[in-house]
Amino acid sequence: MRLADWNLIVQLAMGVALLAGMALARAGRIRAHQACQTSVVLLNLVLIVGVMAPSFDRQVAPHLGEAFRSAYFAVPLVHAALGTVTEVLALYIVLVAGTSLVPQSLRFTNYKPWMRTTLALWWIVIALGIGIYGVWYRGTPAQTAAPAAPAPAHVTVTLRNFAFELQAITIPAGTTVDWTDTLGRHTVEFDDGSFKSEEMVAGGIASRRFDVPGTYAYHCSFHGNRGGSGMSGTVTVTAGK
Repeated sequence: MRLADWNLIVQLAMGVALLAGMALARAGRIRAHQACQTSVVLLNLVLIVGVMAPSFDRQVAPHLGEAFRSAYFAVPLVHAALGTVTEVLALYIVLVAGTSLVPQSLRFTNYKPWMRTTLALWWIVIALGIGIYGVWYRGTPAQTAAPAAPAPAHVTVTLRNFAFELQAITIPAGTTVDWTDTLGRHTVEFDDGSFKSEEMVAGGIASRRFDVPGTYAYHCSFHGNRGGSGMSGTVTVTAGK
């Protein structure tokens, strides 16, 4: 499973855990309620720092100027802003309820409105995250390999969120590979720095002719990394037909 898949599962589980924590409070089990809610808030902070912030920085931040023209970037921007507000509010409640770190002048005494507001915001953020996942991460998993076979002058590799299909191809020297984007925003960047396409959206095509035998590794600069991590692929060029 991809990291994004795990993150979505954990986010849904945390949302359910917050509802369970609310039920614990209503049942008068305050210590269990505090432990449950605090654990969720701290775990979410770890995911924000370790998973969501790097993804936002890589995929959205360079395109903030397009957020007013494209829902592809606008919705993640709203998700990030609202998610940050919700996490800060949740941390504030945890500090007020469980510590004496917050000055008396900044503390509240009526917990219910604060907690209910935070829970509602949390689930709105989850709903936005599900929507983003549906747009960014849907698609058919890539095939891991393709058998060597005589190839035409052009071979097509399809790009969709988040896979190259076929992920590994074998072609004779002299063949041109066409990468065709069918879903999402992607690039084709070779690990050795010898080729990098322009940013592509659905319908975009990048092409490269291979004349020298060898194995060429590449990746999408938005969703993969050198060394075969994430959205990546290889082209193996043989000496002749």
